[in-house]
Amino acid sequence: MKLATFNLESFGTDKVDENLLARRIDALRPKLLELEADILCLQEVNAQKIKGNSSRQFHDLERLIEGTPYQDFSLSGSLRPSGKGPGDRHNLVVLSRYPFLAEESLYHRHAEPPLWRPGTADPGYDEPQATSFDRPVQQLQIDLGKGRPLHLFNVHLRAPIAAQIRGGKDADHNWASVSAWAEGYHLSVLKQTAQALELRLGAEALFDENPDAQIILTGDFNATGETRALRLLRADPHDTGVPELGYRQLYQLDAALPLEQRKTVLHKGRAQTLDHVLASRSMTDRVAHIKVFNAALPDEILEGDNPDYAGSYHAAMCVDFDMS
Repeated sequence: MKLATFNLESFGTDKVDENLLARRIDALRPKLLELEADILCLQEVNAQKIKGNSSRQFHDLERLIEGTPYQDFSLSGSLRPSGKGPGDRHNLVVLSRYPFLAEESLYHRHAEPPLWRPGTADPGYDEPQATSFDRPVQQLQIDLGKGRPLHLFNVHLRAPIAAQIRGGKDADHNWASVSAWAEGYHLSVLKQTAQALELRLGAEALFDENPDAQIILTGDFNATGETRALRLLRADPHDTGVPELGYRQLYQLDAALPLEQRKTVLHKGRAQTLDHVLASRSMTDRVAHIKVFNAALPDEILEGDNPDYAGSYHAAMCVDFDMS
């Protein structure tokens, strides 16, 4: 079973733009075909307004996979908090050769939104504000035909870039003060950590039901190996201090590769691994091969102003599991 993750880099426009869509299809379709995935986890999939439909549709994505093996796969997309269709931007989508047994978009199901009141907000807040997620976590149960389901979490955590603080920027959209920027940065980290906690508690609920559950967390974590979000998710016995709970550890599979082979993003010439695959012990023992498709990966800063670039600044990652 080949499982892959790929951030498509804000794929799709608000309304269908055929010229831009054709360019992006030409750039991205070969990348998808190269993966030969049985389960494909995608991030940053935008949904379109299509006349006659009450909710947004994955029109551009369907065009992207048209004529490929993925067009016959089951498709599951994340939903807005209302449950009425996908959002306009940065949805999560899973394409699977295997049928889905259950699908859910998690918004604070396991972790209450933290409360916080920024001191630099203008006007200020009378009460602490709920720090809600910008996007959900996608949880799926997949029938692999072996009598034991795969529990899959498709992830796109908040990037550690300063979030908006009310009144914190001037008319030119520049930060009005370092204090406002600092609170905005703290807010973004708070949101990322809260998402990671939601994920960890979701995995804990599965371990409560079955200590040998087959669990995979994958996607764009916007975090490198030793950051707080990934440490929270892995729950390494060295961190928890309780070896008896080691069976609940999630293993970062890509960490087995040398940095040069596992880089998924280039930022000012610096290689980073922001996209990951984490797995429970029952899945880690089945890993046959890991590959990151990062040949000719462009630099997101140096190439960011290139209007002709239509691909993604993320590399796809694929793990081959031996399920026999």
